[in-house]
Amino acid sequence: AQLAKLEWMPFQAAIQENADAVMVAHILYPKLDPEKPASLSKTIIGGLLRGQMGFDGVVITDDLTMGAITEHYTLPAAAVDTVLAGSDILLIAHEYANEQMVRKALLEAVKKGTISESRINESVYRILGLKEKYHLSDKPMSVPNLTALNNDIKAWLQTIKK
Repeated sequence: AQLAKLEWMPFQAAIQENADAVMVAHILYPKLDPEKPASLSKTIIGGLLRGQMGFDGVVITDDLTMGAITEHYTLPAAAVDTVLAGSDILLIAHEYANEQMVRKALLEAVKKGTISESRINESVYRILGLKEKYHLSDKPMSVPNLTALNNDIKAWLQTIKK
């Protein structure tokens, strides 16, 4: 009840405004899930966020290489848990080897049936829908001229200071 009165209000407002994505943190809510942080919790992501609050957009985790996760879980186990919980995009920082380890763990989990293909497809369709909405593609893009971009920003800032 206490969370619903304050902490959940921004999420509920964002969902009402059709937010495209939500990031879940590694925060502990032991009265909701005594075993896992929000970012790995099916109770919180699948039950509360997607079920009770009705969020059907993309769920992205906070960085899974943060101490809150790595001090209590292996990276592969955390990756599988968060996908099972309902996350669509897993944020993995600090070394390409971490990305490879997570990819391997997820592929093995699908092969073993721990994660169903339909669960993966749910995420794929959400991500593709988001990419389509914003006209994003996988085509390589040239690096923008950062000097010109920064000059444009500085010039714009001068116009609003007046």
